[in-house]
Amino acid sequence: MLSQLEKRISKNQEMRIKYPDHPEKFMDSEIELNDAVQELHAIATQSDLYHVLVNMNGISLLMSLLTHENTDISIAVISLIQELTDVDTLTESEQQAAFLIDALAEQQIVSLLVQNMDRLDENVKEEADGIHNSLAIVENMTEFRPSLCVDACKQGLLACLLKRLKIKSPFNSIRLYCSELMSILLQNHDENRQMLGELEGIDILLQQLAYYKRHDHQTSEEFE
Repeated sequence: MLSQLEKRISKNQEMRIKYPDHPEKFMDSEIELNDAVQELHAIATQSDLYHVLVNMNGISLLMSLLTHENTDISIAVISLIQELTDVDTLTESEQQAAFLIDALAEQQIVSLLVQNMDRLDENVKEEADGIHNSLAIVENMTEFRPSLCVDACKQGLLACLLKRLKIKSPFNSIRLYCSELMSILLQNHDENRQMLGELEGIDILLQQLAYYKRHDHQTSEEFE
């Protein structure tokens, strides 16, 4: 599966370079690439194969797709990684899980997720799902290894969460998840609390709370 993924990545890159202004020319290779990503979901049900995924350069291949020009591809990869890092799966074999988490951390996955989230629109359902799954990946990784909380913030996650919270739009599940994840990142991590102050995060959070001095919450999500 991994060798096939690598071949389809190469073919897609080749077609995009050859026909940059003719999407119809490289669309078939993009569909094939997406299919190759979908096939890897089979590994998510077999955590004993995680070391194979890592040793055969699978993580590097997937990380390269997080910045793919087609956000549908990056969203598909995010969905796969979210499933691979599901906490229930990770706890089935902590040794195998450690292989995966180490590889993702070495590739600075949080930085790549932050860059990708910047181009996703939470008002588009598929892209909102991509944002939600990106946040879930970080939550899964930090739950398995709490020490990653500090590295995640250093890679731009805290600034990204604050930026999402500042968006003037109706409260939604994305903003709720941002709030919950920020709480996790700040608990027991003085470095992250200091960074929050440096990013003027306290003012941003107070501005969000100020709204509810003038308005009652409208949904259970807002109340939470």
